[in-house]
Amino acid sequence: MLEEPQKIEGGYLLRGEPYDDTNVPELWKALKSAIQKKGIEEIVEEAAYTWFNRIMAIRILAKNGYDEPLLDNVEGMEHTPIILQKARQGKYEFLGEKEQKRLKGIINDYSKDQAAFALLLTEYCHSHNTLNRVFGKVEDYTEILLPDNTLQDSGFLHLLNTTDAITDEDYQKVELIGWLYQFYISERKDEVFASFKKNKKAEAKDIPAATQIFTPNWIVKYMVENTAGKIWLDKKPNSTLKPKMKYLVENDSDGKSAPIINSVEELTLIDPACGSGHILVEGFDLLFQMYEEEYYPAEEAVESIFKNNLFGLDIDVRAAQLATFAILLKAAKVYAEVWEKDYLPQV
Repeated sequence: MLEEPQKIEGGYLLRGEPYDDTNVPELWKALKSAIQKKGIEEIVEEAAYTWFNRIMAIRILAKNGYDEPLLDNVEGMEHTPIILQKARQGKYEFLGEKEQKRLKGIINDYSKDQAAFALLLTEYCHSHNTLNRVFGKVEDYTEILLPDNTLQDSGFLHLLNTTDAITDEDYQKVELIGWLYQFYISERKDEVFASFKKNKKAEAKDIPAATQIFTPNWIVKYMVENTAGKIWLDKKPNSTLKPKMKYLVENDSDGKSAPIINSVEELTLIDPACGSGHILVEGFDLLFQMYEEEYYPAEEAVESIFKNNLFGLDIDVRAAQLATFAILLKAAKVYAEVWEKDYLPQV
């Protein structure tokens, strides 16, 4: 018989042990329900990529100077992330009163570093505007599925902090999130294609892994310049952007078509299978230059692109999340305050 956490005053009881997190019983019920509906394998995968996305997003934001490097190891302390060390110094302003009380009970017990870190990371995600809007609310069952070995040698955060596979230069590239996603699903993709060879039909859950391909940058530029770029040149044949469009294919009919837009706000670019957003990111770049040509301030240009110009769809929720994050990273290059705003690209 599966033992369930029993709600008690100030927390819950499980296997005879008392715990002080009052949220767990409800989250556990939601987890049980989800497993019954989707199966345990799908829930494990969902939790894994959800925390993978959040941790990578925190690190990318820090590496680009938009946030503090809270997940890096403290110098000389291989298994202690900065967020944990700062908490020991009383710096945990993102915690609510209840969470502060819970933290104070374990923060100086070094055998409970993982529990303290899980509390800090979860509440940091709760409080973070971008993480909440882009990667979903943390108030669901994934909150109790952060791996127990995160800080150990075999744990994800430790491996991330010690790897030389991703350089600081890589972290500056918006495309990194797409590269990581391709790598993340590579094993699953191999499994799906192996099943095809055995004449097994693809199920709905197999489609994302089977169809995600990171399009090379020159192909993306070619596609964007010869669609959105051409539409802009029909309106503004003498645009200063024309010489910058390296992959633009010119033909005899250029300049002879009546413009199909009256203003830059009317130019729409949609990627109906956007993956991690490579085409949308390149589209943002070209659209922003069009707005600059029309003398828009950066803030108004970014807001208008998100509202009027750029649209993405994908069958895979995690890909749509990553595409949204990639576009925000691109927008932040020209308008760093985008992280403080409420508007998002329509993906």
